[in-house]
Amino acid sequence: MNNLRNLLLGTALAAVAWPALAHGDEDHSEPNPVVAAVPMAAQGPRAEAQTDAFELVATLAQDRLVLHIDRFDTNEPVVGAQVEVDTGSVQAKATPSSPGVYWMAQGTLGQPGKHPLTITIETEDTADLLTATLEVTAPPAATASGPKSEPWMAWGLGGTVLLSGAGLLALRRRPRTTAPGTTA
Repeated sequence: MNNLRNLLLGTALAAVAWPALAHGDEDHSEPNPVVAAVPMAAQGPRAEAQTDAFELVATLAQDRLVLHIDRFDTNEPVVGAQVEVDTGSVQAKATPSSPGVYWMAQGTLGQPGKHPLTITIETEDTADLLTATLEVTAPPAATASGPKSEPWMAWGLGGTVLLSGAGLLALRRRPRTTAPGTTA
């Protein structure tokens, strides 16, 4: 009797812990490498341009167009420049936020499509004009099925619960025996 209860208790505990055992194709054998926080790494659409003087990476981040500008020959961030962006529909000056990083409100650049950019960069010793195209794709359509689930996990969990229930039912229906000399 105790062995059967222990078996059913172990099965019930395994059913509760089942979803935590396997969740996707993640490799937990080695720790993830530490990656330095790079603001443009996790951002969306981007455009790149370069000339003999400057390199530029433009990215959309939240409600801004962020411009990372450095010198082509040294990769030194461009500091103190006058940066102007022409999107075809809007012409605006970009605001510096950190060394080599400038931003402006994204305006209509967040809409899906190809957006031509013309960027004018003026420093104390150099002026240049860069062109790029920022391509923004439409967000993927939301699916009604919700998050991806593993079908074998659902079947395994359902089978475990079913077996546990059958075992408990068998325990309850088992005839009770009484010790000699006692009344039922």
